[in-house]
Amino acid sequence: MFDYDVIIIGGGPAGLTAGIYLVRGRCRVLLLEKDLFGGQLKNIEWIENYPGFAEGVSGPQLASEMISQARRFGVQMEQGEVVGIESFSSTRLVNCADGKGYTCAAVVLAGGSRPKKLGVPGEDKLQNKGVIHCALCDGGQFIDKVVAVCGGGDAGVTEALYLTRLASKVVLIEAMPGLTASAILKERAFAEPKLEVRCNEKVLKIIGDVKVEAIETAQTITGKQEILEVDGILVHVGIIPNTDYLDGVIPLDEAGQVVVSNRLETEIPSIAAAGDIREASPWQVAAAVGDGAIAAITIQRFLQTL
Repeated sequence: MFDYDVIIIGGGPAGLTAGIYLVRGRCRVLLLEKDLFGGQLKNIEWIENYPGFAEGVSGPQLASEMISQARRFGVQMEQGEVVGIESFSSTRLVNCADGKGYTCAAVVLAGGSRPKKLGVPGEDKLQNKGVIHCALCDGGQFIDKVVAVCGGGDAGVTEALYLTRLASKVVLIEAMPGLTASAILKERAFAEPKLEVRCNEKVLKIIGDVKVEAIETAQTITGKQEILEVDGILVHVGIIPNTDYLDGVIPLDEAGQVVVSNRLETEIPSIAAAGDIREASPWQVAAAVGDGAIAAITIQRFLQTL
């Protein structure tokens, strides 16, 4: 006998959706999450492109609703950091950092991602001392101060716009020739008087002893360098999938994402992947929810063959 029919690794939108589908299919489900249930949703101030909310919805509110729905249907949730998966014939053993292990027939990988670092001097030293990755979580410390934001995609521009409500000035730095965010976000960025957009520019160094005091930047075309005095810097230059523990277990692509079929199966039929963690993910909440549903249906079909 297995401890559970299915173990879901990750408590973000993909994992929670998979859990809802699986328990409604009368599967015994354990969802493991190493941080906060709700995943990156907890860090998003406002979402306007998730269907069903005409005026938009805050990330924490949407996360709370998903968590409540999963619990109401009977998804068992526990905090635990998964460090390995072992396969024994028809059994999967999911091992956690605290020494606990759980057996199951199938696994849904939905561990999401973490922010990518700039990889410049001063970044690690000043982490959480002015270097942040979440405006909603940590932006309050920059009221009436000057903040830089690295990254001109949807996430970076959204964070920069949020920070304009708090800071006296926000400098948005993007290494590409233009912002890569959606058109509506770009329009808002260029219309915001407290937001200065600087493209074709990159950060070379973060300066400060006990806190961020300035950043050194360089123009990508001319190479001209400059020191900008700032009180903090928010980094949103991409994400890294949380797949370190899967190396050697299942195939990963060059970006470290899980290689899957169109049904989100891995090369091991009893393991599926959903959300940011799988290859070619568009990194959108709506896509993660869809992935969770597909992965759950795929796993249910697998269980029916046992």
